[in-house]
Amino acid sequence: MRKITKESSKAFVNFEPYKKDNTEVSFGWTPKRNDETNYTFKEKETACLFLHGNNIAEITRLSDSKETISINLDLCGWRTPTTRERINGVLDALGYDFRIAQRKGEQVLIKERDILKLSDDSFDPDFAQRVFDSEFFETAIDLNAITDF
Repeated sequence: MRKITKESSKAFVNFEPYKKDNTEVSFGWTPKRNDETNYTFKEKETACLFLHGNNIAEITRLSDSKETISINLDLCGWRTPTTRERINGVLDALGYDFRIAQRKGEQVLIKERDILKLSDDSFDPDFAQRVFDSEFFETAIDLNAITDF
């Protein structure tokens, strides 16, 4: 893994600004209304990892508890080794045990010998992890066609 990938992934998961060459991490917060009470707000923070100006990774957490709300990863149409490396750096930094790769021209997620095909460029790693960990998983299944999880 390249040094820039390690540095940017670390900055991304720690919500720290980072900029080097074609890679940038930025973050911000937005107020979110708590539906249980009409007058209190909870802040949420979002960190974004950009490669050549494309938002390839986004993580959102609550500011007060640091609880992760969502994670989204996206190749943004650029199915290049560099894009896959940056996303794999993020997966590694977040503690996931699968990686994105290209097999026979298709983008896939690989965990040991199991393979999940991606029918589009975007995926939620938490959902992918649940599929890999399911006793019903079948090798080479299409991640975006799954509705049972």
